[in-house]
Amino acid sequence: MTKKTRNKSNHIQIYAGMSIYKRPATKNFWGYLKIDGKAYKKSLRTDNKAEAEKILFQWKNEILSDQESTSTRSFSFWAEKLLELQKDKPIPASGQSAYDYVRKSLYRTNGLVDFFGHKSVDEITRLDIEQFYAQMVNEVTQGATARRLTTSYMRKHKILLQQVLNLAESSITFKLPNPKGMQSQRRGFFTNEEYKTLRDSARKLVGDFSYKAHNGTTYTLTNDVHNAIIFLMGTMLRPTVSELMTLQFKDISEKKADGINYLQFFVQRKNKAQTVESLESAYFHFQKMKEGAKDTDYLFMNEYKNRKTALGLLSKMFIELLKHLGMERGRDGEVRTLYSLRHTSIIFNLKDIEELMLKKEQTLHLT
Repeated sequence: MTKKTRNKSNHIQIYAGMSIYKRPATKNFWGYLKIDGKAYKKSLRTDNKAEAEKILFQWKNEILSDQESTSTRSFSFWAEKLLELQKDKPIPASGQSAYDYVRKSLYRTNGLVDFFGHKSVDEITRLDIEQFYAQMVNEVTQGATARRLTTSYMRKHKILLQQVLNLAESSITFKLPNPKGMQSQRRGFFTNEEYKTLRDSARKLVGDFSYKAHNGTTYTLTNDVHNAIIFLMGTMLRPTVSELMTLQFKDISEKKADGINYLQFFVQRKNKAQTVESLESAYFHFQKMKEGAKDTDYLFMNEYKNRKTALGLLSKMFIELLKHLGMERGRDGEVRTLYSLRHTSIIFNLKDIEELMLKKEQTLHLT
């Protein structure tokens, strides 16, 4: 016999996670099932209670049968297989392992596993993928802290989706649609006068300027910010863990050619070692930076072993300094970050090249 109980919402409970009920103004019974934490509801299309119970049991068996037959073809199954493959990959200089990146991306709220779950990798449609993109966008465009995901960020999820489908040898033949997010904002930069103000203020305010972080900790401006400003301007490095924060003093070679002093070192870009040669301004400031430093010391925030944490603190300290100086945004409202120093250096050097070419053209005309 089935155990039947009634609750206040007019549900007739057949077993745990199984009940039938009638909605207001409807004559047919509806069925409710809860399987593995997931709720299912549908009209049983009969007003006969005994028949409704029978249909409810048949429906539950169908769901369980479908789950069993598709478990090894489910998206979540192959997502886990993709994650397992990342475990033995070496940890790059950035400090974020491939395993951590894939895990966080696959299992984020409203992420791939959340959305596709037990769906068969052979039955995912173009519409499913478009709906996945749409719900990711909706997640961050609603609420008090509304923001939009960039197209580049959403494309990373498309790549992961493709990797899961490839690993599962999915029977899908169509080309995955591209996501459409917000275009990345133009990076801010500094004018020559603004750069000089920033550089000089960063030196003068060392030890005097402090700010309180969200966790309540008070941080005081260190000389690392002043050093980073000049070094980034003189090298055009990206302020990332792999390019900037893993540099140690022993990695830097001091060179001279045609009477010009410069620094030379290697950085990892797109898994390839590339040579960087600095401007002379970075060379002369490096002489001050290395005073009292050990060869094995990091150039910036040496007291933090976790280089990702070190970069986060350096970036935050720089932004707080910009806010203090009223320089956090550019002329057109663009946000300024450490990346703005690289962008500024590129602009300045392009101007120098243009001026040099103009002078050469004028000399040719005069002769």
